[in-house]
Formats: sequence, structure tokens, C-alpha cells
Amino acid sequence: MPTSSLTVSSEPAGPSDLTRLFERFWHPVATIEELEAAAPHPLAVTLLGRRLAVADLGAGGIGAVADRCLHRSSKLSVGWVEDGAFRCGYHGWRWDAAGRCVEIPSMPDGPIPPRACIPAFDTQIAYGLVWVRLDGSADTVVPACPAWADASMKVVAGGPYTWPVSAPRRVENFVDLAHFAWVHDGSLGRRDTPVPPLPRIRREDGELRFEYDPPEMETDETALFGFSRYRMPIPLSVSIDFELADGARRNLWMTASPVDDGSCRTFWFVSRDDRHDEDDGPHMDFQALVLREDEPLVTNQDPPELSLDPTFELSVRTDRVSIEYRRWLRELVAANAGDGTELAAVLASARALGEQRVQG
Repeated sequence: MPTSSLTVSSEPAGPSDLTRLFERFWHPVATIEELEAAAPHPLAVTLLGRRLAVADLGAGGIGAVADRCLHRSSKLSVGWVEDGAFRCGYHGWRWDAAGRCVEIPSMPDGPIPPRACIPAFDTQIAYGLVWVRLDGSADTVVPACPAWADASMKVVAGGPYTWPVSAPRRVENFVDLAHFAWVHDGSLGRRDTPVPPLPRIRREDGELRFEYDPPEMETDETALFGFSRYRMPIPLSVSIDFELADGARRNLWMTASPVDDGSCRTFWFVSRDDRHDEDDGPHMDFQALVLREDEPLVTNQDPPELSLDPTFELSVRTDRVSIEYRRWLRELVAANAGDGTELAAVLASARALGEQRVQG
């Protein structure tokens, strides 16, 4: 009998390589409201499999440290913030934003052991979200959210949600044009129009970009539906600008924060330049519908991790966007090998090209 020449791997390839890559980028771990609600306790979060304690340390800014006191391994997230540092609730050891122990109550006269240091990580606030970077050796930046700085746009934050699927698969779902007709029949696509256009995908300013013109169909006036421009700041964000038939502009922005290899937490905004005085509910309801349609399919991909082995899954030409996305991830993984200096050069080159185009 004839046999296929396609060799399929039995295991997904490269999740550890992807994890090492993603450690060098910024990811949101919580909203400002979630951080404030946890106070005076630090907020416990997980990023790329690492358990972290995150807190507003006052003058010291936002701190993010490993959620484990080095003394007897109690979680710092069940302690509290005191004098601009993390206070362990078990024996009172206090740790500053840099991860250094600054007080041992049972030994007030010291000395504090030189080994009394825990991992600490870069943090910043952007778009009302707390962002963390586990490895600061590459000069990466928080992905752009263009609508946030656009005065004509009303930006409405959706509730973050956690799905048992890897962050790259969640991103792929956002840019998968072929699934619209099947998963979103009547909302984003039509079953009788199953062949998506093949967009011209290009790399610009450190992003993947393409345009999409959906099929003709009746939609609610609050729907995010119309000619759209996609921007994908690598590695885990998507920004979609929509032009509605009446000339209104809308935007859907998301970033998938990798909790671990097989799960992610998505943070997202819906923005509009019209109807600012209207109730936001109906505008968010449409996206809630899309999420309900997506969830049972996206969260049942097996395995939940994304394989970068081109032979693990079978792709066709209408998968053009995900093919290019995976190709770029493979290039970034390769550039991230070793000490990461090649990745830093690749990212710097992409940013320089973007700045040159803006100035030109």
C-alpha cells in the first residue's frame, strides 16, 4: 500500500524553547484593580510556570518576586506589604523589591546571610495592567496598544479570562481567518462562504501585518465586523482596526499572557470612536458571544501547547497567517539560542526599521 511521506512527531516540539523565548518579553499578569483589591497582601500570579508575588510597594513602585520566602518556604503572597517591602507572615522576614532580605526579626542585630536573596523581576504599568518580564537581558518593550493613546477612542476593558490552552494557540485563534465560517457562522462568517481570502502578510516595524475583507452579511451595529487591519506585535499580542460601513472605527486588542506551557490568561480591550455616550454592555456582549463560540474548540486542542515542528500538524495555503506566525516564532527561538545576543540584535533591527519609516 502507498504510504504518506509526511512524518508526524509523537510529541509537541519546542515548548521549553518557547518558554525561554517568552521569558525575555513583557507579559501582563494582573489589572491594577486586581492588585489594589489584594492589598495589603501581595497578589499571587503565575507567569511561564513561575509563581510570583506582586505588590505595590509605594515609593519603591511595583515589585514582583518569587512567591517563596527562602527561610522556610512560606508563600510571600500570604504575607503583607510593610515599609515598602514584602513581609513573610511565617517568621516576619522582610524582602525588598530587588529580592534582598532587609530584616530578620528573630536576629535584630544581624548579620543577614549574604545568600538571603530571592529572584526579583522587572515590572511596569501600561494600559491599566501590571506587566512583568522574567529575563531583562534583551531590550524588549511592552506591545503597542494604539487605541489607548487615541483621544477619539473610548477604550473599554473586558474581563481577563484563563483558558487551558497555550498563549500562542490563543493568538493563532484570533488571526485564523478560515475558522470564521465554521465557528462563527452568522456572527463573523458564513458557512456558505468557507473560502477565506489569502491576505498579503508582511513584517513591518517588528510586527506581522495584514488586511481582511469579510463576506457580505447582516450584523448588529455593535458588532466588530468590517474591513479590518491586523497588527501582531510579536510574540503574543494582536491589535485589529475595524472600518464599519457607516465610517465608524473600532478596535479589538488582546494579549495572551502565558501562565504555563498549556494555559494562558487573556487581557483585552474593545475601543470605538463613535457612540461614546451609549451603554458599553451591548458592545461587550458581541465579543462575549464570539468567546462563547471559540472556547469549546480552542480549549480542546490536543496538545494545548503549540508545536513549532512543521510536520506535527498539517497546514494548507488558507492557513497562511498561522504559517507565517509560526515561522517567525521559529526564527525568534533560533535567535534566542545561547546568551540571547542574537535575539537582541534582531529586535533592535526591527525597531530601528520602524523608527526609520516613521521619520521618513
